[in-house]
Amino acid sequence: MSKILYNNLEQSLLLKNSNVIKVSDRSISYHTDFKVKAVREYLTGKTPNQIFIENGFNLELIGYEKPK
Repeated sequence: MSKILYNNLEQSLLLKNSNVIKVSDRSISYHTDFKVKAVREYLTGKTPNQIFIENGFNLELIGYEKPK
């Protein structure tokens, strides 16, 4: 389980990303299309952090370890 706790404002910001289905105080659920796209991009050599940044995620908000 994540050590990061998302407050209401952070949850609202995360929900604005079309790749996110839902957010709780401890977890983010990603859209299936994003998961498939992320795996494909990873197989082409992109890093997990690069994939998340290019898909509109703020790593300071979600945590730098989350993409891994």
